Amino acid sequence: MTFEPFCAKIRFILKKHFKWAGVLMIVIFLSGYYPVIAFPPARHSRALAEGFEQKQEITAQSFPLPLSLPHQGYLSTKFSKWHPGIDIAVSLGTDIHPITSGTVEAVNHGFWGLGNTVTVTHPNGFKSTYGHMGKILVKAGQEVTSENVLGKVGVSGFTSGPHTHLEIQKDGKFVSPQDLLPEIPLLRDNFTFNRSDAGGS
Repeated sequence: MTFEPFCAKIRFILKKHFKWAGVLMIVIFLSGYYPVIAFPPARHSRALAEGFEQKQEITAQSFPLPLSLPHQGYLSTKFSKWHPGIDIAVSLGTDIHPITSGTVEAVNHGFWGLGNTVTVTHPNGFKSTYGHMGKILVKAGQEVTSENVLGKVGVSGFTSGPHTHLEIQKDGKFVSPQDLLPEIPLLRDNFTFNRSDAGGS
């Protein structure tokens, strides 16, 4: 193969793929999902310095109302000192609910770290943060219950797939959501979750 036909073939392949890439980007933009490749967020590496608590005498009864999962799904990443939250994997566009009643403290649209996030304050010094959202449907200062929809599951920020990164803090210190929420199945094929289920251990 001579050089000129080879270059023409390469140009044809690139043109074809760029065309479909452009179509895909338009579809993603119109749907409200913004997948972004980014470096891991600095906030996770600062978790220890900001007050990591692996074990506390905190139960679901510390909340005035029962707790529920933000949505059905399966546990893809557990809570640890290097990952001060849990990841609940589920399909794109799934509704994200607050774990219990509270007030939306902050709404952040971001391309790094946890991407689009919503933070909700709850009574008794608790906060919950929901990361990697595709769409955010609430505003700061809004009162919410577990029946409200905070937003939609997405792939914003640093993530390898659609899921919700959920963090819970008590008086500014991270606590394990697994110790407070209903059980989350580990395997995608084995979960049966009912939004009416509430409570925790």
